[in-house]
Amino acid sequence: MTKVVIFDLYGTLITSKNVHESKDEALSRILQRAGHDVYYQEMAAARQFVSFIDYPKGRANTVKEYYANVLERLEIQPNSTLVSMLAAKDLELEKTMLYPDVAPIIHALKTRGVKTSIVTTIARWRFEPLLNENNVHIDYICTAKEAQAVKPNPKSFTAVIHKFGIPAQQAVMVGDDIKIDIEPAKKLGLKTVLLCRTERAECKTADHVISSLRELPDLL
Repeated sequence: MTKVVIFDLYGTLITSKNVHESKDEALSRILQRAGHDVYYQEMAAARQFVSFIDYPKGRANTVKEYYANVLERLEIQPNSTLVSMLAAKDLELEKTMLYPDVAPIIHALKTRGVKTSIVTTIARWRFEPLLNENNVHIDYICTAKEAQAVKPNPKSFTAVIHKFGIPAQQAVMVGDDIKIDIEPAKKLGLKTVLLCRTERAECKTADHVISSLRELPDLL
């Protein structure tokens, strides 16, 4: 019996809107105008470090804390003006939306008494407002901070299992990435569902392969 459905975030529940400007290029130009010799690859590397190393350790919990850490990684002394400029540009370019099948399926699961969770490396301040705006209530959001690890580290999945106090066999992992979502969850004993929204893939690891979340309730 399935008691918890765990969802990946990007590519499963949300997707990026088309933005014609590279975030790292835009952010590095802000630093260049402030007199710092930083280009987009350095910006990308610093942001990756903060996302995958600092945030799981409990730092960078807001967009401003995040960019203060990014500046420190770039060996630039953070100041409130520069941090605010970077944070504002990030939020301007961070355009995401829910897939249309998300809200109905989350509601359908709740009416069945099935709990829902998200497992993602992404900081919650990046996506939680979008969920709230669309009245999508998730019972437990497990980011890299809560798990103190990033996917595919098994801690990302076991944190959810422990939170609900259930055996792994009573949880289903739904994601769009075989190596990051499906394989590590399967090794822990979770049932797995690979979501292929654009092109259906072959996956011997997954218990099921679907093209829309609307197929999910019939599998539980």
